[in-house]
Amino acid sequence: MLSIKGLPERINDMMTKEVMIPFYRKASRLIDRYRKGRTIVVLGEAGTYHEFLAQDYGMTNVMTVTTVKKKANDKVRYIGEIKDMNDRYYIVVPRMKKMLDLQLRLHSFGYTDFEDCFFINHNKISVDDYIEDYSDEYDNHIHAPHCKVVLDEYAYDVQIDIDESCTFGENNQITAKTVGGAKVKIGRKCVFEDGVNLTVFGDAEVNIGEKTTFVRNTEMTVLGGMTLNIGKDCLFSFEIKIYCGDGHAIYDVVKRERINKQEKGDPKNIIEIGDHVWVGMRSIILNKTVIGRSSIVGAGALVKGEFPNNCILAGMPAKVIRKDITWSAESLRNTMDHIPAEYIALTEEEN
Repeated sequence: MLSIKGLPERINDMMTKEVMIPFYRKASRLIDRYRKGRTIVVLGEAGTYHEFLAQDYGMTNVMTVTTVKKKANDKVRYIGEIKDMNDRYYIVVPRMKKMLDLQLRLHSFGYTDFEDCFFINHNKISVDDYIEDYSDEYDNHIHAPHCKVVLDEYAYDVQIDIDESCTFGENNQITAKTVGGAKVKIGRKCVFEDGVNLTVFGDAEVNIGEKTTFVRNTEMTVLGGMTLNIGKDCLFSFEIKIYCGDGHAIYDVVKRERINKQEKGDPKNIIEIGDHVWVGMRSIILNKTVIGRSSIVGAGALVKGEFPNNCILAGMPAKVIRKDITWSAESLRNTMDHIPAEYIALTEEEN
């Protein structure tokens, strides 16, 4: 029988394996590219990574090395024993951060970054707003003129493409967290005024259409495997929150199954905001939401669910309060002559 004292450690071990082995599986694509068939050596004691190598590669009894002589034993050997043997061995560092002193130590043993050794946990990378293009060996490719981008320690295969015609005010930032290939594409002539922050996790996808405007202090969070699509010519007021994903796992205790899996491609894991949608101040838009084109989200609304085109939705929770409308950003115009025909339509009834 498991003791109460041992229970937290057992749960923590299970959680580590469940989360980290898929993570190592994604990182292995890059490692395989660089190691070119050489034998993997693990720097530091990382039992879960050894388990991953056994499961996915059939590698058992993989050598573990340390940079400290006194820790060497039958299971952990001193790295000096494989000094200048980078033609045979490729070093993977699963848990330790990519600190300069550790890098220099590996260099002294004949192992250069990427070519001969790979840090899974790299340093946080800050791409300042004056840098238009950035690429690195972790397959991160950033084209973000005038917008600051931060890549967290486990951010791999992040693709960000912002059109040069977009404009940014102060304190705007895109943050990418965890491995998995997050993708962000922002169309031409979008406007981000002050304090607009977008955070994406692994396998997240964000698409923002042209001529969409964010006023200020808006936060968008897109969790792993989730998708946020925002159409063209939308207008977002201030202090808006958009959460694509639930943030925590929810389970059915009878079926013992998770009911809100973060799986890419699942139509439930999406926020879809159509073209020419006006979102009022302090609104909150949650996962599994679809808003039809030319609609209006009232100030302070809590939005979750499917809503048709050309309607006004408001309230907590939001409900349709009026149909057959359209809108214009030009507040002094009293006629509809200037509104494009594509935005003038009757609200479509649900089947």
